[in-house]
Amino acid sequence: MSAAAERRTAVFAALRALLLERPWGDVTLEAVARDAGVSRQTLYNAFGSRYGLAQAYTVHLADALCALIAETLAAHADDPRRGLEEGLRLFLETAAEDPLIDRVRAGDAHHDLVRIVTTDAGPLLVRVAEQLEAAAGAAWPGTDPAVVRELARTLARLALSFVTMPPEYDDSPAAIAAGLALLLGPR
Repeated sequence: MSAAAERRTAVFAALRALLLERPWGDVTLEAVARDAGVSRQTLYNAFGSRYGLAQAYTVHLADALCALIAETLAAHADDPRRGLEEGLRLFLETAAEDPLIDRVRAGDAHHDLVRIVTTDAGPLLVRVAEQLEAAAGAAWPGTDPAVVRELARTLARLALSFVTMPPEYDDSPAAIAAGLALLLGPR
């Protein structure tokens, strides 16, 4: 891993740890820099602002969640519905444990955080849909690419809706994933 990648990883870990302790409004770039072992100027150079840091963290988290889904699709290429179900279950469980997502879901998120997953979410949706399309296309080479693309776009939107607002019912991530896979999984 390059030095820049190591620094980014340290910055995101520091941000995550701070979000476990305090609300976004109380997280400063100075505190993130201190805990990550970098200068505040390094953060400004890399992210531009707190909002830029939150956007980058969100993209990093989305990439990690997409990688989880991709791994399960590949591991269950012979059973696409099971792969989709397992991937969605892991996504829902992992997302529920993230402090940034928890802040948004609890309704105590700063408007900057809410914007990232609502009005400013277009680029994030495209990125997630593209990653899911690539993963599903690789795992299910016999599936019509147009079907894979629409599934990926739909999953990206659904995933974002579960991130921003937890289900209004008390189903477990496994039950939600099973229901979504039943409705959306290849037949």
